[in-house]
Amino acid sequence: MPSTDASNPSDPTDPSPAFGAVQLWLRVFGTGVAIVAALLLWTLLTPPFRGDLTRLGRLSEAEFGPTQPPHPVERALRVSSTLQEADVLVIGDSFSAPLLWQSVLVNRGLRVATIDWLTLGPVCADLGSVLRTQGFRGSAVVIESVERGLDGHLDDALACARTRTGRLQTRQGARDWDTVGPFGLNTSETLFTGLLTTLHTRDARRSDAEELVHHTDGADRVRIQRVPNGCQRFSHRLCERGLFFADDQTSAPFGPSSVERMQQLARRHTDLSITWLVLPNKSTVYLEPERAATVGTTLEAAGLGPDLFGAFVHLSRQTRDLYSPNDTHTSTEGHEALGQRVFDWLERRTHR
Repeated sequence: MPSTDASNPSDPTDPSPAFGAVQLWLRVFGTGVAIVAALLLWTLLTPPFRGDLTRLGRLSEAEFGPTQPPHPVERALRVSSTLQEADVLVIGDSFSAPLLWQSVLVNRGLRVATIDWLTLGPVCADLGSVLRTQGFRGSAVVIESVERGLDGHLDDALACARTRTGRLQTRQGARDWDTVGPFGLNTSETLFTGLLTTLHTRDARRSDAEELVHHTDGADRVRIQRVPNGCQRFSHRLCERGLFFADDQTSAPFGPSSVERMQQLARRHTDLSITWLVLPNKSTVYLEPERAATVGTTLEAAGLGPDLFGAFVHLSRQTRDLYSPNDTHTSTEGHEALGQRVFDWLERRTHR
């Protein structure tokens, strides 16, 4: 009688070790695929980032994005003239790239040319002659910098004698920062973005700490901090907390030494009518209002440029989202307030 021993290797029902290993591998592989698919779907369905602070901190746009619509600005006003036809030349950073605050000047009949710092390089001692050689016949040069970047621009300018060669190219068009992917899907982020965004936003919502710092991309990029009367000053859902760029804490603050170096540069550029436009850091306006309320007065008293520090502290108490909740930059309303301050300053200088 044939043996029915289960250990018989010829028995087709006997699960061999090799078959068991294949089953285990398939289970592991299937689980891995399911996890990756879930993470991918999670990221795709996470609202695309519209602000630099929500993007850097991996924080929810639904919780930190502005809930009030921006004031529309006609696209026809967001233009940059050529250097040869411009009345005003703007040298600026990302606050000037959208051509929003310049639209106020354009609407008043001025032709404004805008050049990026990266295009120009330092404001060297020969800037006036370079501009005249390349056809600029305007009456004013506005040099714009955010507070945290000003120290480097001033140091570079004082150390520079000759502008690098080449034609100076003005901006070809306005740069918009809040572009999103097709169909609203978050298609440009990493696999773990959806998960990290959920976890970071949950921490911001639940934590009782006055300040949270999120470590992303190997660095402290974004601070989440309670803001006095936050919901009167911002429109986002978690309005009791504000988002701030961590570099604001470590960069050199605007102060008397900044004004002294600007005065040195003014003495080197007597052939140009230069206006300095120093944009206060978002954290300076909302977290250091006492310092901000007074620090800019020396700039205006020296005749170098308008005091945006005191003005923005005042406006931030009257205007929700003077700075965008999810961004380091001013909102459309903030840009328009900035443009009006610049226009008024230029008008006063013209009629002196």
